[in-house]
Amino acid sequence: MVLLLPIVGLALWIWSVSLVKNWKYFWTYFIINFLIVVGYIVYILYGDMPLLGHDEYGLGRLFMLFAFPIGYAILGFLIALIINRKITIANKMYN
Repeated sequence: MVLLLPIVGLALWIWSVSLVKNWKYFWTYFIINFLIVVGYIVYILYGDMPLLGHDEYGLGRLFMLFAFPIGYAILGFLIALIINRKITIANKMYN
């Protein structure tokens, strides 16, 4: 069940990218989202985490490694739905 969560997060991210593929700022959206996720993952893996306190086995770091990208994928999906809706409305107005 736990391994299903990253797959769901990745699926939502791919779906959100496909929703905004016709947007004129697509590549900006894609690059910024990709850099945020990669930057967060690098920080979690190699950065100093004073909020975790003593994390001998790394379970807090592991939880944070999965929690943020999944939450970020859900938020990005909701934003992509809004952008897709605006694209659809704009296309109907000009056609």
